[in-house]
This record gives sequence, structure tokens and C-alpha cells, in this order.
Amino acid sequence: RPRRVPQAHLRDGEGELRDFGARMATLRPGSSRAAALATAYSAAASFADAQVGRVLREGLDAHNLTASTLVALCGDHGFKLGHGGSWGKHTLLRADTRVPLVLAGPGVRAGVEVRVPVELLDVYPTLLR
Repeated sequence: RPRRVPQAHLRDGEGELRDFGARMATLRPGSSRAAALATAYSAAASFADAQVGRVLREGLDAHNLTASTLVALCGDHGFKLGHGGSWGKHTLLRADTRVPLVLAGPGVRAGVEVRVPVELLDVYPTLLR
């Protein structure tokens, strides 16, 4: 449990995992079920990552569109898999309130990391400008 965080901010309804009911009781960090869930989750994330690479390689690179295409990739922040004693993603902890956003293409400097909050609702109108 993180220090100096109000208990109300740590209440996690376990969101999507809530429907698993009694099975949640066996999802303790270090348990075999927790390890199996983390392994399956990592496999799914790895597969999704490979598909993004495939789209970029076969869709853009193969058709010489890379230099003229702006790519915006954003995603869900995913599950915590036991981090902070929580499995879901419905707390006010940093891991629950941040998501990845990657931009690449013409006019976008490579390798720049921005550490200020970005509202994903603003991404589409911003890209239209």
C-alpha cells in the first residue's frame, strides 16, 4: 500500500475483474493464479505490440507512406496486476490515471518525452489542426 494516500483513493471496485467473483480471492501477489494472469496479460500486450509493428511495416513502410503519415497511438493503461495491492484500474493512483500516447511523423520530433498530462479527448481535434 502506498504511503500517505487516503484510503478512499485506493478503493478499487476491481472494475472489469469484478465479475470473476470468488476467483478474485486467489489473486494475491505471488500466487500461482497471479503469475498465470500476469503471463497471459503480458502475452496479450506483446501480441498487440507486434500487430502495431506489422501495420507500420506492411502498411506504411511497404507503400512508402512513412514520411507523409502522422501516426497517433494511444491506449488503455491496463491492469495493475497486484501493484499497490490492487488488480483493477479504478483508483486515483498514478498508474490508473495515465495512459500511453505516442506520436510520430512529419513535424514530430523523435525521442521527445512529455511528462505533462494530456487529455485524450483533445487528441483528435488537435490532429485536425
